[in-house]
Amino acid sequence: MSHFLPLKVVIILVLAAAGGSLGGFAYYYQARAASLSSQVSNLNSNASSLNEQIAALKAEIANLTAQISRLQVTNSQLNQTYLQIQSLEAQLSAANTQLQSLETQLSNEITKVQSLESSFSTQLSTLNGQLAQDTAEIAQLQAQISQLQKQLHQSSGLCLSGGTITIGELLDLSSALSTFGIRAKDVSLLAISDINSFLSTAGCSLRFSVSASDYSLDNALALSELQAFAATGVQVVVGPLNSGAAQYLLSFANSNHIVLISPSSTSTALSIPNDYLFRTSPTDASQGMADARMAQAEGAAKLIILERHDSYGDSVANTTSYDFNYLLTSSSGTVDKNGCVSTDTVCVIQYDTSFTDFTATVNALFVAFTALNTTASVNKVAIDAVSFEEFAQIISQVSLLHPSLLNGKLPGCGPVPGCVGSGPTSIWIGTDGEAQDTVITGNIGLAHYFQNNRLPSTLAGFFNNTKTIRLYSALASAYPGVTCDIYCASAYDAVWLAALATLQVGSYNGTRIQAAMLTVADNYYGVTGWNHLDPSGDRVAAIYEIWKVVTPSGGSPTWVFAGYWEADTNAFVGFNPY
Repeated sequence: MSHFLPLKVVIILVLAAAGGSLGGFAYYYQARAASLSSQVSNLNSNASSLNEQIAALKAEIANLTAQISRLQVTNSQLNQTYLQIQSLEAQLSAANTQLQSLETQLSNEITKVQSLESSFSTQLSTLNGQLAQDTAEIAQLQAQISQLQKQLHQSSGLCLSGGTITIGELLDLSSALSTFGIRAKDVSLLAISDINSFLSTAGCSLRFSVSASDYSLDNALALSELQAFAATGVQVVVGPLNSGAAQYLLSFANSNHIVLISPSSTSTALSIPNDYLFRTSPTDASQGMADARMAQAEGAAKLIILERHDSYGDSVANTTSYDFNYLLTSSSGTVDKNGCVSTDTVCVIQYDTSFTDFTATVNALFVAFTALNTTASVNKVAIDAVSFEEFAQIISQVSLLHPSLLNGKLPGCGPVPGCVGSGPTSIWIGTDGEAQDTVITGNIGLAHYFQNNRLPSTLAGFFNNTKTIRLYSALASAYPGVTCDIYCASAYDAVWLAALATLQVGSYNGTRIQAAMLTVADNYYGVTGWNHLDPSGDRVAAIYEIWKVVTPSGGSPTWVFAGYWEADTNAFVGFNPY
């Protein structure tokens, strides 16, 4: 029992102590609860505020979403507008291009119209000039008809004789001038037909004929044929074609009073007054200047003349050398015929006309070109080929031995008036021995040569008249494909001169015909115009045509007209070496 009392006391004390603490705890937790309630209230208030803010943000987000949607629509519209703008810009660019094209077309059309107006004006002026020329020609022809009628009246005995007078012809029909010879033979037959038609219309029973012999550029054969003509009573012979043969025959012709009328001999060495040789083409005295001027026009400062060593070649070479030296140095330069050195102005290389192998000649040509083509004269050295149809063989051997000579260049057209075009030209130029020769252009071995070389070549020319046009038409009808150059036309006139001189003197007598020939020629207006001869019996030059070779695409090398040189002015008209 004694133990329970203290325990009770302890419990009472503990309870008392605990009762005091519980009161403290109660007070603490009441304060804590009030604070928490306040915080909860605050939190509730904050939550309400946050909810309001969230609602506002959601509203703002919804507004922004709507704006973004609208912006996306606007952006899509802008993209479409941009594409439309690009399309419009492309259309505008295309329209500008079309406009520029139309402006160009309009400008071209205006240019064409202006060109047509200019052409029409030129043609009108030409036609007016032609009309005046035709009027003058009619007057000339009327005077000539009157003269012919007078001649027929004076030679009525011959006119009514009923005989046939044979005019001889010495032509090359098989050698290096056969192209010219065949043309001359063809055109002579047309001349005889026209002469006999004239005689028939005039009431004459007299007739003329021609007898052609082929001397094949063989002087001895030419003399034999001339002697045969003389033996049969022929007093007038048309021919020979080349000066070498003419020179060889002249002594026999003079001694036997046989008149020679050459349509193509041009050597100045044969300009002899009162002999029996008459020539219906101008001499080399004029051609030399035409060739020299042509080389100068293309920018040449030095000249190599490659020539066949005969009367023709020597004559052309001599006159061309002299004239080129005169043009370039006022005759103070050197013309060298004994090899070439760099100081020479002109170098002449000759070859024998009997050559068929030109190896030595081609090697000499290369050495000469190398010597002159130095220092200030580099690319200013021209080669003037004075050749006939052997030119083809020469070029073939040049291509094998020294092909660089086929590609040489000159500066091209410069200060010389009348030379048209620009840029370099070929070093090669030619003469009447090559001009319009279809044997040369038809040589398939030269096709590569003509790809880079035009070979502008001089050829005595004349201005066409109504007689010329009629001849061309008759020739085309009778001999299709045959073209007629100065030597062809001169052969036609030569036959007429032979007939007219015979009618003039009233007999087929060489002595009397020779004495009357200058007068007859001065009064004859033929297919080459007035046939005025100088006191040596040589045709007075008017112009030299220039012919060059072009190769059309897919075609063959062909001779085409490239302008002309006027003797009176020493100037070119429309010379185009390109």
